[in-house]
Amino acid sequence: MCGIFLYLVKNGDQQTDDSKLNVDSIHELLSNRGPDSRHELKLNICDWSAHFVGHVLHTQGQSICRQPLTNENQGHILLWNGDVFNDSYVTEDECDTTEVFKNMNRDGVLHTVSELTGPFAFIYYNSDEQSVWFGRDVIGRHSLLWSVTADSILITSVAGVKRDFKFTEVPSKGIFKLNLETQSLDFHPWSHSEDFCPQSSENVPIIKKTSVRHFLIDSFANKDTNPQDVEAYTVSTNKNDEFYARLLANSEVLPRVEKFIDILSKSIKVRTEKQPNVCKLCINTRKEFWPRCNHSKLGILFSGGLDSTVLALLADKFVPPEDPIDLFNVAFQNPTKSTVNFSVPDRETGLSSLKELQSLCPKRTWNFVKIDVPFTELMITRVNHISDLIHPLDTVLDDSLGCAVWFAARGSGVLLRDNDFYTSPARVVLLGMGVDELLGGYTRHRSEWRRSQSWEQLGDTLATDVARIGHRNLGRDNRVVSDHGRQPRTPYLDERLVAYVLSLHPSKRCYLSDTLPVGVGDKLLLRLVAWKLGLRNCATLPKRAMQFGSRIANSKEKGSQVCDRL
Repeated sequence: MCGIFLYLVKNGDQQTDDSKLNVDSIHELLSNRGPDSRHELKLNICDWSAHFVGHVLHTQGQSICRQPLTNENQGHILLWNGDVFNDSYVTEDECDTTEVFKNMNRDGVLHTVSELTGPFAFIYYNSDEQSVWFGRDVIGRHSLLWSVTADSILITSVAGVKRDFKFTEVPSKGIFKLNLETQSLDFHPWSHSEDFCPQSSENVPIIKKTSVRHFLIDSFANKDTNPQDVEAYTVSTNKNDEFYARLLANSEVLPRVEKFIDILSKSIKVRTEKQPNVCKLCINTRKEFWPRCNHSKLGILFSGGLDSTVLALLADKFVPPEDPIDLFNVAFQNPTKSTVNFSVPDRETGLSSLKELQSLCPKRTWNFVKIDVPFTELMITRVNHISDLIHPLDTVLDDSLGCAVWFAARGSGVLLRDNDFYTSPARVVLLGMGVDELLGGYTRHRSEWRRSQSWEQLGDTLATDVARIGHRNLGRDNRVVSDHGRQPRTPYLDERLVAYVLSLHPSKRCYLSDTLPVGVGDKLLLRLVAWKLGLRNCATLPKRAMQFGSRIANSKEKGSQVCDRL
């Protein structure tokens, strides 16, 4: 994970107070994201003064690739915050940043990004065009914010406390090209978002240009129109084992489950293995990356629910057997709820699912980290720090989820095994985000089905949820996790998995009829995956949102209302 930053100010203008930016507050947050290297570059471009800054967290290659990356005459400059997960894109010794830079210089920005898998946000200067390109990946998994005034443009991974700049999230609907001579923005939408164009500001007009087609995800439309499994779902039984066993014996259902497992396994494999062989504690004390250290290098946000337990079980296949895997389980003291001894719902399901993991993977050391957050600590940290990471989002839901994920990803708590205090040294943390949008996991999806009784309408709702997740959740989650110098990775949002799931008829992802209760029909495809993998308890756990399972939320507040705590 990296922190990237570009500040452009017009030369010769009388700068206002708004355009006199002290970057120290932003640099502090950028350095949290990228603690292994910092470099900056200042130069004049056309009528602009440009300040490029890169903070790097080393996750690929044998050595740190300092950013901004430039060619010999500084005619091309790249700030890259991303992970390339394409097969054979780079060798284990190489950094993906250098390969992306080479390809952008040779093939152009649009062609390069259309061929990538993996999350990214980038800023790229091309002197031949007198332009600055920037954008986010096709799903929008990494954060990128921007602020435009009459005489300045600021693009950054995180905003900090400079609230007099009006930041918004760069839309993940396409790629932008800032023409420095004409002071206009070209917008190239992803092909599945051709009907979208950001609203122009009075300072910089936005001109919609040709779309760019991602080689895997070019449409969120459902390609499968045959709900052929519905009859199998509607056979009544009160025994989950009989129900799942019958479905897994179905010649149409089983191959789908196996394919999902195969794609998800590959997604988890690359996200666990593509990192240095040393943890955060050891990376600065070793000149060579061999021999490897045996500390934990992988953490998982672990509620014990369906999503996180499947991730943990599959991750066991790809983490060396001598390395522990850290399970981050967070609980909050809430004055409006009974949270004695932090015995919140997610703690109970976490302990229950831990027993399943220990039974199925008895040789693995599972570090179950009990992260207990007193109410006072939550209040102080939210005001003094977390609110700056959540910004520019500002709802009650952003507050509760942003704070919950920040404390969980910090990975500091008490080990269940021996009650010793522990802070995880893991550089990578897996998150289960995205699976509810893909597989119909929210209560509103069941409500939608009850209202419409239409597979087509449900499919459209799921597609819309996936299309907006980059704006709604992922930028915020990226900012709060990365603040701990950890790389957040979301296996369920791998492009190949997203493309596969979105090609399926909605009935092959979930079955939300009341004939199947909550905890069975919602996210049915993933529940079948869990059952086939041997997970019996978590396969039937009802969906419980993190803010309620951890007891951080006040159920009397509406998630969509503006939060005065932020």
